[in-house]
Amino acid sequence: MKTLLMSRMENLRHAVKNWWLPLLLGLAVFVVGILIFTYPGASYVAMSVTFAILILVSGAVNIALAVSNRNPAIGKGWLWAGGIVELLIGLLLIVHPAISAATLPVFLGFWLMFRSFGMIGSGSDLMSLKVPGGGWTVFVGILLLICSVLILAQPLLFGVEAVVIWVGVSFLVGGISMGVLAFELKNLHKHFVE
Repeated sequence: MKTLLMSRMENLRHAVKNWWLPLLLGLAVFVVGILIFTYPGASYVAMSVTFAILILVSGAVNIALAVSNRNPAIGKGWLWAGGIVELLIGLLLIVHPAISAATLPVFLGFWLMFRSFGMIGSGSDLMSLKVPGGGWTVFVGILLLICSVLILAQPLLFGVEAVVIWVGVSFLVGGISMGVLAFELKNLHKHFVE
């Protein structure tokens, strides 16, 4: 029993050692949100290409997390699946920018919904491990889910200005949620280092 517990603790230590990867991704998402509000007149196609690149990078980060995760109980399969899906969507949107521009609200809504479910699941896992602040990840994931539902509810009626506003807000909330998750993983990592 003691060997099993030690083995699980060692696996968990490896799973949270790369806490800084979601932080870097969260910072990138947050900066993109600020840039969207700073330059609202920028080309809609440029925003869709930026979105495609961000999805591509997010997929690569999820795959890197899956490769470094040695504990299958911490969602390694979801990281792989999410990373592969995000890589494929990112590549599709980069190769076909016209499709990206025309379908940006729909892709954005579903991507943000997918990310929100991941945040809610990660927050629930952290709460089950009694990590202080795990509820904040769930809360911010729910906010991200609300943003995604609002975008999907009226994708064609929003217009460019409304999409820019919702995209900016969604990226800010998404960046914050990834940062919150990263710091909760960092706090969990500290327990293993000590």
